[in-house]
Amino acid sequence: MAVTLWLLKGDPDAPGWDTLQADAMSKKVNVLTHDRDRWALVKAEQAPQGYDGLEPSEPPDGLYLDNHGRPVYVAGRREVHSARAVIAALGPQAQELLAKIGDPDMVLDRLGRAY
Repeated sequence: MAVTLWLLKGDPDAPGWDTLQADAMSKKVNVLTHDRDRWALVKAEQAPQGYDGLEPSEPPDGLYLDNHGRPVYVAGRREVHSARAVIAALGPQAQELLAKIGDPDMVLDRLGRAY
């Protein structure tokens, strides 16, 4: 089974955040990045389980910014190198908007694809 990205979402006070942090520190789980107030992106073969209050799902394509403003671009449940790669995966509507606006990160924001 291939390693892909999973999105964990939960309330900021969900007990699963502490468990996830401990597992990441001990390298039991590969957390790519996170915004503890809302979400975490995890690399795994299967949906991460056992994190109370955190629900796994497939991450929508887009731009994910952590608490420090570091970007991670996701397309097709994989990390990609740029906003333009996400826009290419989103299709013609996104590409047309890019032609009008010119700034790929702004396009993702306008499309509601910045998290």
